[in-house]
Amino acid sequence: MASLILEGVVLYSKDLAQAKDFYSGILGLPVLLEEPHVIHFDGGSVRLAIHRYPIEGVREAPEGFVVFAVDDLAKAYEDLRRKGAEFLGPPANRPYGRVAYLHDPEGHEIGLLEEPAEGTEGHRRVAPLIAWSFCQGWTYGP
Repeated sequence: MASLILEGVVLYSKDLAQAKDFYSGILGLPVLLEEPHVIHFDGGSVRLAIHRYPIEGVREAPEGFVVFAVDDLAKAYEDLRRKGAEFLGPPANRPYGRVAYLHDPEGHEIGLLEEPAEGTEGHRRVAPLIAWSFCQGWTYGP
């Protein structure tokens, strides 16, 4: 079987202008492509595509969530709060790193994850992917 590499994630929105304001204006993701029915953002290691909901209708609640790696969660948290992001709570320590969560305008949950300290068990679980993202030159925000 051929190797698979995750290229993108698709979320749906009723209001693409509001989605663009959030993902580009607040989170600082560069726009790769913008069409009337979809906006593609450079998420660092994957493409994030926000599609307009299909004509058939909108689901009751957003499903799933997206997590972005950050090198300094405290700084990212404060920077994004100043830009108007409303977090669900303060940053918290978890076995897999420090995390903070917020919602986009459509209600999708967005997580920010700071890599666990080198030499910890958590670091061994998540560091290879996060390190790859940062080696590619990706950092959060503008």
